[in-house]
Amino acid sequence: MDYIFIYPLSAVLGLIIGSFLNVVIYRTEKDKKFTGRSFCPKCKKQILWYDNVPLLSFLLLRGRCRFCRRKISAQYPIVEMLTGLAFLAAAYLILSNILNDWLGHYYGIVGVATMLAKYNLTASLAAWDFYLKFFELLFLWIFFSILIVILVYDFKNMLIPDSFTIAGIIAAAVYGIAMDVLLFLGVAASNNQNFILAVSSLEKKQNPPGILPFDISSFFTFGQENFYSTIVHWKSFFPASGNLVGDTTLSYAEHPWQFIYSFLTETRTGSGLIAALVIAAIFFLIVYLSQETWMGMGDVKLVFFLGLLLGIFKAAVALFLAFEIGAVVGIVLILSGRAKMKTALPFGPFLILGAVLSLIFI
Repeated sequence: MDYIFIYPLSAVLGLIIGSFLNVVIYRTEKDKKFTGRSFCPKCKKQILWYDNVPLLSFLLLRGRCRFCRRKISAQYPIVEMLTGLAFLAAAYLILSNILNDWLGHYYGIVGVATMLAKYNLTASLAAWDFYLKFFELLFLWIFFSILIVILVYDFKNMLIPDSFTIAGIIAAAVYGIAMDVLLFLGVAASNNQNFILAVSSLEKKQNPPGILPFDISSFFTFGQENFYSTIVHWKSFFPASGNLVGDTTLSYAEHPWQFIYSFLTETRTGSGLIAALVIAAIFFLIVYLSQETWMGMGDVKLVFFLGLLLGIFKAAVALFLAFEIGAVVGIVLILSGRAKMKTALPFGPFLILGAVLSLIFI
């Protein structure tokens, strides 16, 4: 299926959402309602509709308000452009299969198809592949939008509002639960062995090996796994659904602790919850012992969101990268004379950068 038309649409949508994110940031800072027309923060006059075109209006107005001629903050075009690029990158990474979850995505196809087949709703594997990719893309756009808002707000104010992190936690939980439900729908379905083999073949065909000289991450998964052997393992918990070739572990169904362990370590919901609780507990301890001089409670809530989003392994890598990047930036600022040893830096942007790098490359 040709996805090329989605790329320009994603970029345009990103610019529009970026403009809205600027409104969210400004009105949250000023504790204003989100209803009503946009206005110049200097002269308070309403912005005309043709002066509210993302990025283009800023360029045509040469960065100044049409009425009072005062400078428009560079934050506005930067956030719009960053969101546009993030949306475009998300579309490319999802649709080109560079970000692909062998377990969650392809077996999610089995779950969707198995569930809807009961209602005589059938489609080709390629069609289900596209539908599920769009679902993944929608949530990746949501996550990028939330992370951009948190990054900019924390960078400007050294504060992360609870509303931002709560929105991220809810989105991560909904996505994880939805994909896990699809997984178990596919696992528990009977007589779907041929379907699993067909999806396994599709996964091998569409997953592009060797694009970069290092392993490419799958989307919100916990390490690239062999699709078929993973499904053999999970199907062993549901022996009534039928055996697969190589399925010799049906005794697991009689051991609930084995199922709980696998759920906590191999599903998005389980792994994400463990990561969120453990990392948030560590950060809370740091905040408590330092009396919020090293970091604040906003960082504790942010890492809970990131842990739920990334899972155990990716979240650990994200934290390592955040501390390393933060240390390098701090040293550079001190050596350049722009900061001192006691200068406080917002840690949220480093956490977000580490999370994005971990999501894509680990």
